[in-house]
Amino acid sequence: MVENYEERRAHRRFELADEINLKIVFSSENPGLLGRTLDGSTLDVSAGGLRILLNHPIKVDSVLDVWVTLKEQRRKFFLTGNVRWCNESDKPGIYQVGLILRERTDTVTDLRSWQETFK
Repeated sequence: MVENYEERRAHRRFELADEINLKIVFSSENPGLLGRTLDGSTLDVSAGGLRILLNHPIKVDSVLDVWVTLKEQRRKFFLTGNVRWCNESDKPGIYQVGLILRERTDTVTDLRSWQETFK
């Protein structure tokens, strides 16, 4: 029996098309992005990550400390995540990015609040 890919996911995904602002607070792998805000939109979110469209590529396997602002939700979250993948979409200059969220031991993030919002 082949296990369904969705059933292997740690967290349930929610389709969410919302405008997003991603302010890069820190990323040693992406020094040119520090302090920049990237505009885009969400495709789907879960308690453990998000799939977004952005107007800038981000290096795969990089770690990001970001302020995520979801316009429709009227919420802002400080999160840390690892870029799992980044692919240019059908539209030139628009990139689909998979971000896996994670805990930090050295600083306080809004991960628990994010998880409660999207559980």
